[in-house]
Amino acid sequence: MNIQQALEQARETLSKNGESADIDAQVLLSHVLQRNSAHLIAWPEKELDENQAASFLQLIEQRKQGLPVAHLTGQREFWSLDFSVNNSTLIPRPETETLVEFILQKFGDRKNLKLLDLGTGTGAIAIAIASEKPAWQIFASDISKQALALATKNNTQHKTNITFIHSDWFNNIKQHDFDIIVSNPPYIADNDPHLQSGDVRFEPQGALTAGKTGMDDIKHLCAQAKKHLQKNGWLIVEHGYNQAQLVADCFAENAYAQVEQREDLSGHTRMTAGKKV
Repeated sequence: MNIQQALEQARETLSKNGESADIDAQVLLSHVLQRNSAHLIAWPEKELDENQAASFLQLIEQRKQGLPVAHLTGQREFWSLDFSVNNSTLIPRPETETLVEFILQKFGDRKNLKLLDLGTGTGAIAIAIASEKPAWQIFASDISKQALALATKNNTQHKTNITFIHSDWFNNIKQHDFDIIVSNPPYIADNDPHLQSGDVRFEPQGALTAGKTGMDDIKHLCAQAKKHLQKNGWLIVEHGYNQAQLVADCFAENAYAQVEQREDLSGHTRMTAGKKV
């Protein structure tokens, strides 16, 4: 079996999985061969050895069963950085880069800044920002010790300087002088039908769901963050594409000023920020 034949067989097997069959096949074969996609294009007639072929076909079968590509490869790119991932936390997603972009655009000229990433998961938000702003003081917390172990591994890999805290939201956060508190919290409703499809079936439900409307954790953050922010400090949260008004109302009810909302690349409003006054 050569590269071209392997990809064709994989596409046929994965075609019922949706539009990502081509990309999934390329990512998984690149992972097995430890080569980039350009290599697959340049050498379509190169033969796979017996072990490579067996490993690839096994991964394709697992993907057919629905396992996320990121879990199969153990990697996901975020902010042009490679992150180790596993099933202890959410897989980093492109829409979350909206938070990183907002912070760097709005506060990028600040030489010194103290930031807390609540519910850090893989550490993607904190590490992406730290990679751009190594002089900033960056803290990251999570309720899951497994997630913190993964985030610490990613922090070491990228040689960023982040302080990790084991905490259930603010319960173990002692500082009260953050300039920014940022979070990608759970925001899916408990009974959302999307929980039964796609990659989220294999991700921890506690990192996804937040009550009947998906707003429980965002409401908690809005109410409690001000105790840990400096005057003129900012709370920034990701939320669902259909929650923009609910989140804006939550910020208003908690007296945040200069509330801003941003869209992701798909045109959905996915981020809200507000300033403590």
